[in-house]
Amino acid sequence: MHLSLNNSLGKWILPATAPFSPEALNYFSRLDAAGDTTYVDYKQPLANYIDSLVTLGGAYWDDMLSSTSFVGVGIQGVTVPLRDGMTVPTQNNFVAGDLDQLTGLKGGTGSKSIDTNTVGTDYAQDDASLSVYASTTPTVIGTIAGDSTVSGGMQLRQGASTNIKHSCHGAVQTTVGEFGVGILGVSRDNSANYNYRTNATNGTLTQASVTVASGDITLFGASGVSSLYDGRLATYHAGPALNLATLEALQDTLITEIAAI
Repeated sequence: MHLSLNNSLGKWILPATAPFSPEALNYFSRLDAAGDTTYVDYKQPLANYIDSLVTLGGAYWDDMLSSTSFVGVGIQGVTVPLRDGMTVPTQNNFVAGDLDQLTGLKGGTGSKSIDTNTVGTDYAQDDASLSVYASTTPTVIGTIAGDSTVSGGMQLRQGASTNIKHSCHGAVQTTVGEFGVGILGVSRDNSANYNYRTNATNGTLTQASVTVASGDITLFGASGVSSLYDGRLATYHAGPALNLATLEALQDTLITEIAAI
């Protein structure tokens, strides 16, 4: 511990406690390096979210492969990973006008996407998860996120009407669940079935895992190809299996706290 001398009193004093955790400060320094200044007004909610993930550890933080926030940041910050060491995504054709600090990024032109710069084979066949936080209801349906529509893919799509189609290293995509604001996600921790969450509802689909496909994990599209999906996404994650309801609760809090500023 280092002490400093208060010259006016002639006494040694303890330094002030840092206002944020080391993990939050690291994230903020990388946002600064990216040229983002918008995030400054939303530091506390972002720090609270990061600290909650750090507390859970494992798949929620230490082992997560890709995750950024699209809320509480400027356009420069949407590709800054929450944790140093995650892959740095690439954004294609988004501009500042596509971003709302309270609700996130809006797609829909067929030319805008986020490439996580991870591929399907970066994720274990029986230990993988993918989710987005849908903050608005789309008017044009399409592929929301994923790597492949073929066998072994991990993908989230909006089908006809409000149906959600998804896959998690199974042989086919399955239409189960309805669209709803909040987390849309899949998580597999065994070879026999996987969990999904849509419209604040958990489910389990019995479907054996197969050899993993190798496409790019992409948001607002799949395998590097953009879709016409025009909903807004507030955040996303990709990594090992985790509890999607637990993650959604943390993201609900993040969005609520940001909206209160």
